[in-house]
Amino acid sequence: MPDILVPKCFKPIFEGEQLNDLLKSGRISGKSKNAYILAGTTAGERPNEDIVIARASYGSIGDSAYNEVIEVFDEIDAFKGMFKYRTSPYRIIRNCNSKHPQTIYFIGAGGSTDRTKGFKPKNPIGLLIIEEAQELKSKEHLDQLMATLRRRFGAKCRVVVCFNPPNQSLHWINVWAEKCKQDKDWCVIHNSWRDISRFLNDRDITEILKCKYENEDYYNYMYEGMPNGRLGLCYPMFRKDLHMVGYENRSVAKTLQDFRIVGVIIGVDAAVNHDSTAFTPLLIMSNGQCAVGKLFYHDPLENGVKGAFPLVENEVSRWFKDLREENQLDNPYDYMQSVPIAFIVDSAATDMVQALQYYFSNRAMVYAVKKGTIPQMVGTVQSAIGKNLVTIYDYGGYFNYTLNKFVRCENVLGYQLQTLKWNEEETGYDKSIPNDVSDSFTYAIWYYYKNTENLVWLDAIIRTRQDYYRVKE
Repeated sequence: MPDILVPKCFKPIFEGEQLNDLLKSGRISGKSKNAYILAGTTAGERPNEDIVIARASYGSIGDSAYNEVIEVFDEIDAFKGMFKYRTSPYRIIRNCNSKHPQTIYFIGAGGSTDRTKGFKPKNPIGLLIIEEAQELKSKEHLDQLMATLRRRFGAKCRVVVCFNPPNQSLHWINVWAEKCKQDKDWCVIHNSWRDISRFLNDRDITEILKCKYENEDYYNYMYEGMPNGRLGLCYPMFRKDLHMVGYENRSVAKTLQDFRIVGVIIGVDAAVNHDSTAFTPLLIMSNGQCAVGKLFYHDPLENGVKGAFPLVENEVSRWFKDLREENQLDNPYDYMQSVPIAFIVDSAATDMVQALQYYFSNRAMVYAVKKGTIPQMVGTVQSAIGKNLVTIYDYGGYFNYTLNKFVRCENVLGYQLQTLKWNEEETGYDKSIPNDVSDSFTYAIWYYYKNTENLVWLDAIIRTRQDYYRVKE
């Protein structure tokens, strides 16, 4: 086959040893065109293997992938006259006398995960191209598509997944792409218009540079493929690099200027069957800033269902003792000089309120939180985070008091604050994302920053509290 000129950045999909390629980029980057050039060269080199081009919506294939493939084939002399084009259904068939001529199939992979299970090409698949993969609803849809087609792959079938990174950094495909970078079976290519500038016309380049000059953040997302927004998240202002710090490194925390604990508010979200029970201690410093200490986290699916009274008696009591000792909250010489503690409990968990009062009333106050609407409470938390009043201590996981072992994992509260989304009406949370730890955190923040007039025992702090907008980077 005659040589075909392609940008150097796409060389791996034509010659690379890895058979799985992930092409991520912004707009006008050439990934689709070069994937379709690959389809043409694969067709020429492997006439006995079929090609599949998939996209989430089959209804959009006629106006996108199908027409674009024809346009690419018409531009390149080596491909002219090789194929016949059909539209019902969309497919491109090689001109030959074979009983099963090579076919380029176009399929929809979105919607029901059963949609692709009946797909049966006539020949082994030599190339699979998944276009606009970010349009798939979830990683499951991608996995279902791959599971269906893998059994029909030829020995050297190449898989090319193309996508424009969504602006939400925690979108499933952005998270998956980061994992692929560490997977030796995948070649990840992140290019931009600059890599194919010699193939662009002056008008395209002018508009791109104008966008960069006028709105660099939008340019980075649109043309560089760099997610820079957290659209739809409840706490887009939360940043791990700023609002979280390793416990051992707390002295250099960017958002803390004082470490003398003068009060503790423990938010409690309690559940019995499916959701987890979480206690989030808010350590209030003498200047009004606060830090989140060690969490108590009980997952009934992992540790078994427990009622409030046995849970508090056997597990929470040990956690509460450890919390007081670690932060020196008890004054052994003068009880009245001990750091005041208040449990703020979800008002729906009446049994938890009673259990905490029964076991801890000699050391802490227990209140059922008077909740506002979810948007109101989220607004208060957003304000506290946005003003850099809250720091989360990262211990590298949490201690499981049921199994008596330390569980190493990502900080549970930090993860939930990063991923918690609004529902479509923005009246509440997206129910598909766990929010038990973030809820317990919300109760503590809401009680302190929204109802400070009720906290007589922190009156001195309330008078001197100030906001900390300026943070040294």
